Amino acid sequence: MAVDAFTLAVIQNALIGVSHEMKLMTMRAAYTQLWKEQGDLSCCVMDAEGEIVAQDPTGFPIHVTTMPFQLRGLIDGIGPDNIKPGDVLMTNDPFLGGTHLPDVLLVRPLFWEGELYGYLCNRGHWADIGGMGPGSYSPATRELIQEGIVIPPVKLFVNDQLQKPLVDLVVRNVRNASVALGDMRAQYASCFSGERRLAEVIARYGLLTIREAMREILSRSEQLTRVRIADFKDGVYHARDCIDGDGLTEDAQWIDAKVTIAGSDITVDLSGSSNQSRGGMNCSRASAISGIQYAIKSITDPENPPNAGSYRPVKVVTRPGTLCDAQPPGSMVGYGEVTYRVLDTVMRALADASPRSVLASGSGSTGTTVIGGSDSRSEAKKRYFLTLELSSGAYGARATRDGINAIRYGAGNAGHVPIEADEMENPIVFERYEVVADTGGAGTFRGGNGFCRVFRVLADGASICLCADRHRSQPQGLFGGLPGSTARYVLDPGTAKERVLSSKTPYLPLDQGTLVWLQSAGGGGYGDPKARDRSLIERDLKDGYVSVERALEVYGRTP
Repeated sequence: MAVDAFTLAVIQNALIGVSHEMKLMTMRAAYTQLWKEQGDLSCCVMDAEGEIVAQDPTGFPIHVTTMPFQLRGLIDGIGPDNIKPGDVLMTNDPFLGGTHLPDVLLVRPLFWEGELYGYLCNRGHWADIGGMGPGSYSPATRELIQEGIVIPPVKLFVNDQLQKPLVDLVVRNVRNASVALGDMRAQYASCFSGERRLAEVIARYGLLTIREAMREILSRSEQLTRVRIADFKDGVYHARDCIDGDGLTEDAQWIDAKVTIAGSDITVDLSGSSNQSRGGMNCSRASAISGIQYAIKSITDPENPPNAGSYRPVKVVTRPGTLCDAQPPGSMVGYGEVTYRVLDTVMRALADASPRSVLASGSGSTGTTVIGGSDSRSEAKKRYFLTLELSSGAYGARATRDGINAIRYGAGNAGHVPIEADEMENPIVFERYEVVADTGGAGTFRGGNGFCRVFRVLADGASICLCADRHRSQPQGLFGGLPGSTARYVLDPGTAKERVLSSKTPYLPLDQGTLVWLQSAGGGGYGDPKARDRSLIERDLKDGYVSVERALEVYGRTP
């Protein structure tokens, strides 16, 4: 049966609305700042074959596009014949196609009159999942088990009954059981809410119409993407970029991308990348694919809602045992850094195929910094605290405009915690939170400037951990554009105690009163700086984005 265009649009927006409502409900019921302030979670609707049909518009591409892989691993682990009405499935195992251990996936299989017709998925970054230190981050981890508790494919609900022994086991292995339990409840409650919303849509249109609409949504998205890819120049393109060390050494870890365009098909081969790192800078094949899919979606068909159809024209080749197809028992705590570099490298490889579509490299890192520990001050609201500060970043420039300043870059689009909320919950006080001038690469169009978050730690039992990148290698520009600045992580800057940190710093004790300076890298520029329009230089000087000295240095003039 054919679904008319009007009904198809209504159903597609209804499915997107279900995903969006799931995320909003989770955020409003959440305990952790990661969710209620940063929105570090994603929700989607899948069809019976496990393909993404609709996702929350504010969800993370890096979360959502890996869900089909982890869902398959989840179903295979439990057994397809054992998936029943009333189940909620759960896992966080990245080797099943996930990201890293703190990202916990909950799945509600959807049945209508006994027939499986889809899945609702909610993946959220838990504030802690156990492991070596607060927030479950350390770039020095050598194997997955050091990151925290590994949840294999399990049923959290059976016949709509919560499996309390499983819940007790999980929350007993994290540092703040009440937060973990509250966030878990928010996740599964959103699945039940989403199921009720979908039941209303099915009752109105019928299951046959819904299933046909799902197929048509994917087919149309594929067609739209193929039309855009067909505009690219056929050929084989190549690029390389590196990660600054693996958490144990400073040796560069390389992503190597060979991109082949043939008609409306794209093949990306990452098999030339460095071997799997000994530290925590690795990602699963699924995560590497998510970085590629984000890069291609963003420059082909960004206007239309993303779904599995958008990614059908893309084939990915990896070599098991590389840092972008890690194998057990390797650690993947820094999967985000690898995925960001896959994004940057593939985008750079596509520059000659479609010069006016691509972006120069952005800040290229999650910028994850964990501050946590005990707080024994008499006025402390709680004995133990934890905050994840995300110092990322800036976008690279493109053929028609400057890069965006001071914004989370790429496939992990979490927000920043408002400083007021951060200070209310944690023993820190902010001294600066601002765009940093002269950090964007010069060009005909300038790369986005990075930003800094600078705060003083008031507790006497805190520690810091960094799981980030770009403290040595600069985000590259395109077609003559200059690179963006590197990231900076400094303790007590400008004092006798100043200490510059690597972007991969395992847990380090902090003295009470330590000033922490977190600064993202800037974005790369696009085009020859000497061709920059005079009015844009004038605007940058007026806004404070570029200093007079820098303008004279890179542009050879001021207005």
